[in-house]
Amino acid sequence: MIQAWMRGVLLIASVYNVAWSVFLFWSPNSYIKWMTEGIQTENQWVFYQAIGILVVAIMLFMGFLKPLKFKWFILFSFLAKLLGGFAVYLLIMESEFTKKFIFHLLMNDLVWLLPLLAIVRAAFKSEKSR
Repeated sequence: MIQAWMRGVLLIASVYNVAWSVFLFWSPNSYIKWMTEGIQTENQWVFYQAIGILVVAIMLFMGFLKPLKFKWFILFSFLAKLLGGFAVYLLIMESEFTKKFIFHLLMNDLVWLLPLLAIVRAAFKSEKSR
């Protein structure tokens, strides 16, 4: 069963991802400099990352509105958060680890995994019990 806190998490996650996407559109170079600790100054993949994050935000918002109807969007958002860090590692970080990248990975992707997994499980469980 979908609980009130789950919808709240979906709304917060949606707003957070919109803000993150806007930041990447407006200031991609500062993001790259921070993540790579000054090794890179620009990377064309950040634009695509911003678009992907915006798509995730839209799917999370749709999940907020109707979690049972859009449970597949929530699942896809969970997978995007799970695999997104790997894509950033390969395409933006060019297979280099930095402390700031690990922090970014934890705070922007991995922190959402447990709540999203709980929501996805509840949504699919609710569907089976109907």
